[in-house]
Amino acid sequence: MQSFNAKLCSPSDFLGWRSLSRDFLSRQVEASAVHWSIQETETLYAPQSERILPNASSPLKIPRFFGRLISSVFASAIPDRFDRLYRSLEHIQKYGEPSATDLKDFEQIAAEVRAQILRLRSTFPENRIADWQIIRTDCPPQLTDSQIGPLSRLRTAPWILLSDHRTLCWNGQDYRIGPAMTDADAPHADLVHQALQTATATRANAYWHELGTVHVTPTEENTREVQSLPHLRSLAVDCSFCDLCHHATCTVFGEGSETASILFVGEQPGDQEDLQGRPFVGPAGKLFDRALREAGGDRHEAWISNAVKHFKFVQKGNRRIHQKPGTTEMHACAPWISAERRLLRPRVTVMLGVTGASALLGRPVTVSRERSRLFKLDDDSIGLVTVHPSYLLRLPDENAKTREYIKFVADLRMAISALA
Repeated sequence: MQSFNAKLCSPSDFLGWRSLSRDFLSRQVEASAVHWSIQETETLYAPQSERILPNASSPLKIPRFFGRLISSVFASAIPDRFDRLYRSLEHIQKYGEPSATDLKDFEQIAAEVRAQILRLRSTFPENRIADWQIIRTDCPPQLTDSQIGPLSRLRTAPWILLSDHRTLCWNGQDYRIGPAMTDADAPHADLVHQALQTATATRANAYWHELGTVHVTPTEENTREVQSLPHLRSLAVDCSFCDLCHHATCTVFGEGSETASILFVGEQPGDQEDLQGRPFVGPAGKLFDRALREAGGDRHEAWISNAVKHFKFVQKGNRRIHQKPGTTEMHACAPWISAERRLLRPRVTVMLGVTGASALLGRPVTVSRERSRLFKLDDDSIGLVTVHPSYLLRLPDENAKTREYIKFVADLRMAISALA
């Protein structure tokens, strides 16, 4: 029997494995004849590089759920995963469906990979910490590389991920990849400089295309089971509860103190929030911060969030125009804010605007009728409804703006005084 040497450029070479597998399957090469190995090329970490791979089209129709399992198994630490995955495709080619054994084994492996991914994501600091952050991990390179996309959405601010196998750098706009650092114990500033020198491969290097991203798609049940806010934030990265996820830059999760006694809930992220991955950082957010300070509060001691976690907009030229989220988006996003409240257990919840209030109270709300008074929520904590700070920005009359701003500060002061 003729044997075939299938050489991949790295443990993360999903594109190479898929291209070679398609070629072998199209020629009906048996798995026992294929010998998989990893052989790094000289240009693996070059800024840019071209690559020639077999261009056979897929001879199989793989169920979508099984395709997701394949990505997870590829990102696992199983030594013979290339061969096992090819054998699973060979079985589909012969019998038209995955084997029961493969399904059982792959689902177990995928669950373990999912747990590893969430642990890795939960080590990433919030976006409010804007300077370079260095994160260390012992995850295998194929797993960390599979998370480059999700991690850049989780933390849009700069980060460096170091392991014994890989150096990954994200500068806030693009990523670069390199081998492991030679001096990973240097001072922080030196580490940042050395990492940027070490991570030299860019998106223009074809050896790093299509790394087999593994998405940890959450369910409502997952949000009810999570036991920490960092874990919940890690899970929210791949939120697809509604169609807004397909157009927004990232999921904008809540931020602040995990021991906060007061929770502020707005409507949804705006343009700047979507780009920075943080709630309340645009014009309305700056007005909110100013009013909160005047009321005697501290943003860093509170938890700031939104009822809807993705930016809803329409594109007009180069501008993204805010659109009010509808009932569908509010209901779809409800599990996230419910989980945040369950984990925080705030003593006071301030609902900013009609969307935040309607989402938390589960009914239509008229802010003008219900604002500026304290009332009990279902869990016996205190609630307060007030306007969203964007309402103040939209007022055309300066005198009206001043009057409404004073009322807004008074509402925030009332909420803060309720903590006592």
